[in-house]
Amino acid sequence: MIVDDLSSDRSRLNSDISACLSEKKHLHWTIQCFSCAQQMLDTATYSFDSPRIAFLDICMDKMNGIQLARELRSNDPELLIIFLTTSREYAFDAFPLHAFDYLLKPYTVDRLSQALDEALQALSFQKAEPEILIRAAYNSLCVPYSKIISVLSYGHSVEIYTTDGSCIRSIMTFHELEKALSDDSRFLCCNRGVLVNMDHVLDLYGNIFHMEDGPACSLRVRDRTTLISKFSQYQISRMKGAIW
Repeated sequence: MIVDDLSSDRSRLNSDISACLSEKKHLHWTIQCFSCAQQMLDTATYSFDSPRIAFLDICMDKMNGIQLARELRSNDPELLIIFLTTSREYAFDAFPLHAFDYLLKPYTVDRLSQALDEALQALSFQKAEPEILIRAAYNSLCVPYSKIISVLSYGHSVEIYTTDGSCIRSIMTFHELEKALSDDSRFLCCNRGVLVNMDHVLDLYGNIFHMEDGPACSLRVRDRTTLISKFSQYQISRMKGAIW
C-alpha cells in the first residue's frame, strides 16, 4: 500500500512500483493508495488482503508517517515499512519502528527497484520462518523465532515472552534455548539469563531495553558499550544503509 498526501507523488510511485513488479511474472500483487493516514486507518478492515509492504510518506498533515507506522506496527510486527521523505532528519525517529528501508525523494527507479527486490526477498524469508521446539511444563510447542520477544531465566525457571501476549514456562535450560537461537542475528544475550529479540525492542534508555511486550530487560553494565554497539549495528543493518 501507498500512503502519501501528494497526488502527484502517489501516482508516480504507483506507476513505478507497477512497472517494477510487472517484470516478475510469478507474482500476484495489488496496490492500494491512500491520501492520508486516517483514510488508511478508516479502511483498516481491509477490502484487500493484509498488506505486506507499506510505502509511507513521512511529512503529512495531521497524522504523519511515523505516527501511522506506530499504529500499523502494533497490529502487524512483520509488515515491511518503507518510508519516503524529502528530509534525512526523521531517520532516527524511524529506528524504533524497524523500518525496512528509507527512500529520499526524489528517488530513482533503480533505487526503488532495489528496495522492492530486497523486500520480496525478505517476504520469501518470512515464509520460511524457522521455528524452535520449546519443551514447556505441560506440552511442547513450536514457536517461530519472530514471535519470541525475550527469554528470561529466574533461577531454575525459564520464561519465554511471545508476540501474542503469552508467557511460556519452559523446562529447557536457558543455555539450551540460547544455543538454539544463537545462529539468528536478531537475538542478543544482553545480561546473564536475559535474551532479547532486537526486532521487538521499543527503545533503549540508560541500561534498559524496553520491549514491545513483557518485562523490560537490563544490560550487563560491564559490557554496556559492546552491547549497545551490537544493537546499533543491527538497527543500522535494518535500515539497509539507505541514508548513509
